[in-house]
Amino acid sequence: MTNYTNYDFYIDTYKGNMPKDDFNKLVIRASYEVRKNIFNRPITSYENEVQLATCSIADILLNIEQLESKKDTTISGKMLKSESVGDYSRTFDTSSINDIEAEISNQKLKIIEVIRMYLLDTGLLYRGV
Repeated sequence: MTNYTNYDFYIDTYKGNMPKDDFNKLVIRASYEVRKNIFNRPITSYENEVQLATCSIADILLNIEQLESKKDTTISGKMLKSESVGDYSRTFDTSSINDIEAEISNQKLKIIEVIRMYLLDTGLLYRGV
């Protein structure tokens, strides 16, 4: 599977700020999201729109990964904010795991919005109805 964009486009045209290693990992999944929504159609004449959508989705996927890792630091449904060892101390964040799951869900919906924003006028999303 080929990726719909590259890091140079992400930095120079999209003006993203994700580290290259993260981008290289996430661009594969972002390209897949675009590919499945355009039904693997050729992107001739719409390369820029597809690349912009892919870059934006990669950013969203990074947000989701960060939220997932934040969710992994929960204790009894509460977010661990800080922890000390000497005289043992723990501080919990006021946001709960439900808040994080809701934000992850919102980010996943945002992927669909981004695909529509960049690709709706291209005809690539046409489903034949």
